[in-house]
Amino acid sequence: MHSTRPTTQPPAPADFLPLPHLAFHVLVALGDTERHGWAIVRRIEELTRGLWSPSAGSLYLSMTRLEESGLIEDVPAPADETDARRRYYRLTALGRSVLDLELRRVASLVAAARAP
Repeated sequence: MHSTRPTTQPPAPADFLPLPHLAFHVLVALGDTERHGWAIVRRIEELTRGLWSPSAGSLYLSMTRLEESGLIEDVPAPADETDARRRYYRLTALGRSVLDLELRRVASLVAAARAP
């Protein structure tokens, strides 16, 4: 993730666009609920109808970058979680704004491609 703004100003959602492929899918997977890493992989598989399953290494590298950029954050595990090793993540307000803007950008590309 990169930002073109000076470091004294917080980044604007548009500074993160276009999102890398995996970062986009991670944000989409976290768009409706908090999830741990393996649940994020399963959600990506579900959303892509099994056509893509990111490796653990690439997923966690992407998630580290998203967390460092302030787009996701780790949260306490739910009370019913039995595996203490699992870290749960959710979108931040900035992450939600970036995702919403990216979804609009992609939708406009799809609409333009389908236009006669």
